[in-house]
Amino acid sequence: MSTSSRPGSGLPPFQQGGLDSLCGLYSIINAERFINHSSDEETQKLFDDLVHYLARRRLLSKFLIGGIIHTEMLVILKKVVGKKRIANVQIPWRGVSNPDLTTFWKSMQYFLDETPGRAIILGLQGYHDHWTVIESITNRSILLYDSALIKRLPRSHCTTVYATWKRRHILLPAQTYFLSNEVQDITQYDY
Repeated sequence: MSTSSRPGSGLPPFQQGGLDSLCGLYSIINAERFINHSSDEETQKLFDDLVHYLARRRLLSKFLIGGIIHTEMLVILKKVVGKKRIANVQIPWRGVSNPDLTTFWKSMQYFLDETPGRAIILGLQGYHDHWTVIESITNRSILLYDSALIKRLPRSHCTTVYATWKRRHILLPAQTYFLSNEVQDITQYDY
Protein backbone atom coordinates (compact mmCIF):
# COMPACT_ATOMS: atom_id res chain seq x y z
CA MET A 1 0.00 0.00 0.00
CA SER A 2 1.43 3.39 -0.87
CA THR A 3 1.99 6.04 1.78
CA SER A 4 -0.63 8.31 0.25
CA SER A 5 -3.30 5.63 0.53
CA ARG A 6 -2.59 4.82 4.20
CA PRO A 7 -5.45 5.88 6.47
CA GLY A 8 -4.79 9.15 8.23
CA SER A 9 -2.03 10.30 5.91
CA GLY A 10 -4.32 12.96 4.39
CA LEU A 11 -4.33 14.83 7.71
CA PRO A 12 -1.20 16.87 8.39
CA PRO A 13 0.62 16.17 11.67
CA PHE A 14 0.38 18.88 14.32
CA GLN A 15 3.69 20.69 14.86
CA GLN A 16 5.40 21.66 18.06
CA GLY A 17 6.88 25.11 18.61
CA GLY A 18 10.52 25.87 17.89
CA LEU A 19 11.45 26.61 21.50
CA ASP A 20 9.57 23.99 23.47
CA SER A 21 10.41 20.38 24.25
CA LEU A 22 6.92 19.01 23.70
CA CYS A 23 7.79 16.47 21.00
CA GLY A 24 6.69 13.72 23.41
CA LEU A 25 3.22 15.22 23.80
CA TYR A 26 2.98 15.84 20.07
CA SER A 27 4.01 12.27 19.33
CA ILE A 28 1.11 11.09 21.53
CA ILE A 29 -1.29 13.50 19.83
CA ASN A 30 -0.10 12.59 16.33
CA ALA A 31 -0.15 8.84 17.01
CA GLU A 32 -3.72 9.08 18.30
CA ARG A 33 -4.71 11.22 15.29
CA PHE A 34 -3.08 8.80 12.86
CA ILE A 35 -4.67 5.72 14.43
CA ASN A 36 -8.19 7.14 14.90
CA HIS A 37 -8.37 9.75 12.12
CA SER A 38 -9.30 12.28 14.82
CA SER A 39 -10.80 15.60 13.84
CA ASP A 40 -9.12 18.88 14.76
CA GLU A 41 -11.65 19.30 17.58
CA GLU A 42 -10.98 15.82 19.00
CA THR A 43 -7.25 16.43 18.77
CA GLN A 44 -7.60 19.80 20.52
CA LYS A 45 -9.53 18.04 23.32
CA LEU A 46 -6.71 15.51 23.74
CA PHE A 47 -4.13 18.31 23.83
CA ASP A 48 -6.21 20.15 26.44
CA ASP A 49 -6.51 16.95 28.52
CA LEU A 50 -2.73 16.45 28.36
CA VAL A 51 -1.99 20.04 29.39
CA HIS A 52 -4.52 19.91 32.27
CA TYR A 53 -3.08 16.60 33.47
CA LEU A 54 0.46 18.02 33.51
CA ALA A 55 -0.65 21.28 35.13
CA ARG A 56 -2.53 19.46 37.93
CA ARG A 57 0.62 17.47 38.68
CA ARG A 58 2.85 20.57 38.42
CA LEU A 59 4.79 18.97 35.56
CA LEU A 60 3.89 21.37 32.75
CA SER A 61 6.94 23.65 33.03
CA LYS A 62 9.25 20.64 33.48
CA PHE A 63 7.94 18.98 30.30
CA LEU A 64 7.76 22.24 28.36
CA ILE A 65 11.44 22.94 29.02
CA GLY A 66 13.01 19.50 29.44
CA GLY A 67 10.74 17.12 27.55
CA ILE A 68 9.22 13.79 28.57
CA ILE A 69 11.25 10.81 29.66
CA HIS A 70 10.29 7.23 28.86
CA THR A 71 8.60 6.36 32.18
CA GLU A 72 6.50 9.52 32.10
CA MET A 73 5.44 8.78 28.51
CA LEU A 74 3.98 5.44 29.58
CA VAL A 75 2.04 6.99 32.48
CA ILE A 76 0.59 9.68 30.21
CA LEU A 77 -0.38 7.15 27.56
CA LYS A 78 -2.20 5.03 30.14
CA LYS A 79 -3.77 7.73 32.34
CA VAL A 80 -4.66 10.47 29.87
CA VAL A 81 -4.95 8.82 26.48
CA GLY A 82 -6.29 5.56 27.86
CA LYS A 83 -8.15 2.72 26.23
CA LYS A 84 -10.90 4.98 24.86
CA ARG A 85 -8.48 6.59 22.40
CA ILE A 86 -5.80 3.89 21.95
CA ALA A 87 -6.94 0.42 22.99
CA ASN A 88 -3.53 -1.20 23.22
CA VAL A 89 -0.14 0.22 24.21
CA GLN A 90 2.78 -2.19 24.27
CA ILE A 91 6.54 -1.81 24.72
CA PRO A 92 7.76 -5.08 23.21
CA TRP A 93 11.47 -4.32 23.76
CA ARG A 94 11.12 -3.14 27.38
CA GLY A 95 13.45 -5.10 29.61
CA VAL A 96 14.92 -6.99 26.65
CA SER A 97 18.56 -6.65 25.71
CA ASN A 98 19.08 -4.17 22.91
CA PRO A 99 18.40 -5.92 19.57
CA ASP A 100 20.48 -5.42 16.48
CA LEU A 101 19.07 -3.01 13.91
CA THR A 102 17.79 -5.76 11.59
CA THR A 103 15.82 -7.54 14.33
CA PHE A 104 14.32 -4.29 15.63
CA TRP A 105 13.53 -3.04 12.12
CA LYS A 106 11.75 -6.29 11.20
CA SER A 107 9.69 -6.20 14.40
CA MET A 108 8.45 -2.70 13.53
CA GLN A 109 7.71 -3.73 9.93
CA TYR A 110 5.85 -6.82 11.09
CA PHE A 111 3.78 -4.81 13.56
CA LEU A 112 2.76 -2.11 11.10
CA ASP A 113 2.49 -4.41 8.06
CA GLU A 114 0.14 -1.88 6.44
CA THR A 115 -2.50 -2.70 9.07
CA PRO A 116 -4.86 0.24 9.67
CA GLY A 117 -5.27 1.51 13.21
CA ARG A 118 -1.61 1.06 14.17
CA ALA A 119 1.30 3.41 14.75
CA ILE A 120 4.61 3.38 16.59
CA ILE A 121 6.00 6.09 18.85
CA LEU A 122 9.78 5.95 18.52
CA GLY A 123 12.38 7.44 20.84
CA LEU A 124 15.44 8.82 19.05
CA GLN A 125 18.87 10.00 20.16
CA GLY A 126 21.99 11.01 18.29
CA TYR A 127 21.30 13.55 15.58
CA HIS A 128 17.81 14.12 17.03
CA ASP A 129 16.90 13.82 20.71
CA HIS A 130 13.27 13.40 19.86
CA TRP A 131 10.00 11.48 20.08
CA THR A 132 8.33 10.80 16.73
CA VAL A 133 5.59 8.69 15.15
CA ILE A 134 6.29 6.03 12.55
CA GLU A 135 3.65 6.07 9.83
CA SER A 136 5.16 3.26 7.77
CA ILE A 137 8.43 1.43 7.31
CA THR A 138 10.06 -0.14 4.28
CA ASN A 139 13.24 -2.19 3.99
CA ARG A 140 15.12 1.06 3.35
CA SER A 141 13.40 3.84 5.33
CA ILE A 142 11.16 4.82 8.20
CA LEU A 143 8.47 7.29 7.09
CA LEU A 144 7.40 9.64 9.86
CA TYR A 145 4.29 11.53 10.93
CA ASP A 146 6.32 14.05 12.86
CA SER A 147 5.79 17.26 14.84
CA ALA A 148 9.14 18.70 13.68
CA LEU A 149 8.38 17.82 10.03
CA ILE A 150 11.10 15.18 9.83
CA LYS A 151 9.82 13.05 6.94
CA ARG A 152 12.13 10.06 6.73
CA LEU A 153 14.95 8.18 8.44
CA PRO A 154 17.03 6.18 5.95
CA ARG A 155 17.98 2.78 7.35
CA SER A 156 21.59 3.35 6.29
CA HIS A 157 21.73 6.26 8.80
CA CYS A 158 20.19 4.33 11.73
CA THR A 159 21.59 2.18 14.53
CA THR A 160 20.41 0.71 17.83
CA VAL A 161 23.78 1.01 19.59
CA TYR A 162 25.86 4.17 19.22
CA ALA A 163 26.01 7.03 16.77
CA THR A 164 28.72 7.35 14.16
CA TRP A 165 29.23 9.91 11.45
CA LYS A 166 27.22 7.77 9.00
CA ARG A 167 24.77 6.14 11.45
CA ARG A 168 23.69 9.25 13.32
CA HIS A 169 20.12 8.24 14.28
CA ILE A 170 20.01 6.02 17.37
CA LEU A 171 16.69 4.16 17.53
CA LEU A 172 15.74 3.30 21.12
CA PRO A 173 13.94 -0.07 21.18
CA ALA A 174 13.17 0.07 24.93
CA GLN A 175 11.56 3.48 24.34
CA THR A 176 9.40 2.41 21.43
CA TYR A 177 5.64 2.08 21.85
CA PHE A 178 3.54 -0.11 19.59
CA LEU A 179 0.05 1.43 19.55
CA SER A 180 -3.16 -0.02 18.20
CA ASN A 181 -6.88 0.47 18.35
CA GLU A 182 -7.20 -3.33 18.49
CA VAL A 183 -8.30 -4.80 21.81
CA GLN A 184 -6.32 -8.06 21.65
CA ASP A 185 -2.67 -8.38 22.67
CA ILE A 186 -0.49 -7.07 19.84
CA THR A 187 2.89 -8.28 21.07
CA GLN A 188 2.68 -11.98 20.30
CA TYR A 189 5.02 -12.06 17.33
CA ASP A 190 7.80 -14.33 16.23
CA TYR A 191 10.44 -11.96 14.91
